[in-house]
Amino acid sequence: VTLSFHPKCTASSSGKSVDGAKIEVQKDWTVRDLATAFERHCLEKGAAVRISALINPTRGRAPPPHELANSHFADGDRAVVLGDARAIASLPTSDGGAEDRLRKASDPVPVTIFTGFLGAGKTTVLNHLLLGQRDKKFAIIENEFGAVPIDQDLLPSAAMGLAEHVVVMENGCMCCTVRGDLLGAFDSIRKQMEQGSPLDAVLVETTGMADPVPIVRTLRQTPDIAKHFRLDGTITLVDTKTILDRLSEFAGGSEDMERHRQLSFADKILLNKLDLVDAEQVVEVWQRIRSFNESAPVVASVKGIVPAFELTNLGAFDMDKIAEEEEAGRGGHGHSHGHGHDECYEDHGHGGHGDHGCGEDCTEDHGGGAGHGHGHGLAETHDKGIGSFSIIRKGVEVDPLAFARWIRIISTMPEEMGVLYRSKGILAAAGKKTRLIFHAVADVTETSDGPEWKDGEERMCKIVFIGKKLARKEIEERFMKVLQPIKPRLRPPPAMALQGPIAGALRVKFTSLVHAGLLHRLLLHCWSKDVLRLSQASTGLHDALFSPEGTTAFNAAAKCLPDDGPRGLQTVEGAMWLHAALPLRSIAKYAQAWRASKIQLKTACSGEHMWGEPLRFDDGKDIEAAAVTWQETSEINDDDTQNFLVEFKWRPETMQAFFEVEKSATNSALVKLTVEDKEDSDMDDDLRFRVNLNPEVSEDGGMSLHRLSLQLVGGKTSNHIYQIFFHTVDPAYQVHINVPDHRMPIFPTKEVFHQWHPLMAGLKKRPRLRFL
Repeated sequence: VTLSFHPKCTASSSGKSVDGAKIEVQKDWTVRDLATAFERHCLEKGAAVRISALINPTRGRAPPPHELANSHFADGDRAVVLGDARAIASLPTSDGGAEDRLRKASDPVPVTIFTGFLGAGKTTVLNHLLLGQRDKKFAIIENEFGAVPIDQDLLPSAAMGLAEHVVVMENGCMCCTVRGDLLGAFDSIRKQMEQGSPLDAVLVETTGMADPVPIVRTLRQTPDIAKHFRLDGTITLVDTKTILDRLSEFAGGSEDMERHRQLSFADKILLNKLDLVDAEQVVEVWQRIRSFNESAPVVASVKGIVPAFELTNLGAFDMDKIAEEEEAGRGGHGHSHGHGHDECYEDHGHGGHGDHGCGEDCTEDHGGGAGHGHGHGLAETHDKGIGSFSIIRKGVEVDPLAFARWIRIISTMPEEMGVLYRSKGILAAAGKKTRLIFHAVADVTETSDGPEWKDGEERMCKIVFIGKKLARKEIEERFMKVLQPIKPRLRPPPAMALQGPIAGALRVKFTSLVHAGLLHRLLLHCWSKDVLRLSQASTGLHDALFSPEGTTAFNAAAKCLPDDGPRGLQTVEGAMWLHAALPLRSIAKYAQAWRASKIQLKTACSGEHMWGEPLRFDDGKDIEAAAVTWQETSEINDDDTQNFLVEFKWRPETMQAFFEVEKSATNSALVKLTVEDKEDSDMDDDLRFRVNLNPEVSEDGGMSLHRLSLQLVGGKTSNHIYQIFFHTVDPAYQVHINVPDHRMPIFPTKEVFHQWHPLMAGLKKRPRLRFL
């Protein structure tokens, strides 16, 4: 069989080199096997090809992938490839074996969100998955809210005990129904696993038009669930026969938006019911899908028959895999760069896969449909402003704290700035040897350290945004503000200013202290201000402490600290100890933001700390969350507002009893503030608060819920009336409370927290709530 690319597919130069390849078809090969054989042939020739479907132009059909190839192609036939072709290593192949990553039994179980349009065939796919294979053990969480617990087509046997919350099938797979309690379903599956039912993966099936983002948010932001489960990605199933009509319905309405989101958020798209349409419509559907999502693999199927490996190992939220893809040139947004200068601002129109061949200073809009290289145009295929753009800058880096503030801004964009669907970035960070990896799905954001920059490798920042009607100019301008030139070493490492045997011996001693990490271990016992002073003593010391290698050495030295000890401190008097977790270059940014915020630190006094206990930070993320709060506060300061940083605390034994006794309530210790009157000190007011957590009854009775309320003591005797805003300072969650009149003795908030909420998980770890 001779294989050639469809004219609507944009292939890179390496992809074009394999056009017209001849493949000898084995007798027992399926159509999917033929596609995989061509993909492997392309890899050998230096091209990465991901086939969505094969078309027999003689018959005008795309044959079912699971059927025998020799029943659809005769000797000498031509097979037309519909798919993506790019530079080598930039695309995964269809062979699941290459993508599988070994998972230890103790590792979190991967979770795939399985969504799609009504009638697309989700139940059929899951039925085949559960009953048609024995290699992997899956749990299926069906997100249904009707009276029937689990779809009768999915579980045809009445002997499976449909009344149970979790149904364990004969092949080790599980089924679970959700009626509004997704967290409870995961907890039930966890308990089943602890009883000896190990799993390879969990699939969460959403109903009809369900928005996948809340499920993503639940899995990424619930610590107790994240210990046992990790989000692997989202799969959207579409009906090839009806998808074009569905996308044309409800133009501009909420259902229209959800259809767009399901396609745009997908990490893989299953094209089902391929046998019900002709080849021309298959191509049109593929193009339309690519107008919404240019990078997700598109996998064809008939009657829901899909290999199990296509539903797992997506790695969409695997930060290491994101870094690998970026390094391979995939970039998460599906085109290769041929740039040669320093910066690129691109508008990709969300349909491109080929080499556009412009310079690195490219600023043009690449709006040509399914590829940059030719123009069947967004006017035909694109929908309602969905698109992408990227920013690439060489020779610059981000300040970690300024970037953390930028993340808060991008995750809370107002509606008039558009709707962000996805964003990915690989960035150089000041003072760090590792790449900073950024990933966002709607308002769910995450950063982590990736691979180290290689010696001599040019550091850069590149990020892509995918969304609907994004305010590109405003997003770009705000992002550019967090970039800064890379500061070189003051002296190249080989240089030696001192000469002579004594000077050489001194330098050897100093160098050995640095290389052995002893210098950084010693300096962990100093306040950060003293370390900064010491760095001014010589160029060698400055480079040893400020360089990315210096940050790595401080981080390594901090591993010797007690596990339950702090990784950062800030005293009421203003002293800071932050270099165990924060690059020295960022400490100045932190201190400047703190001073500009004019926040008064009000913590509990003790015999050891007469003026108040120091702020204690658990890790770098904890410090970043505080720095973001300081930056935000400094941006909105005014003369009529006074800012305080307080901590509501509990005794450890009190908090332990609270969690052990179901439906119990608890109150924090009192916090006292003095609000000064600038004109008359006699008019100063002492305000006292405490936090209460009181049990609430959940609608289904299955979840433990608590409502947070603020108790204000002595407010009626105050000289003034205050409006008070409470904002949590925590890396895992945000709670905002507006008390319009402080004289209210009890102010119940809108916030109700379930037992798995990050706030509750944080209280288990350390019994305090930190508020601005």
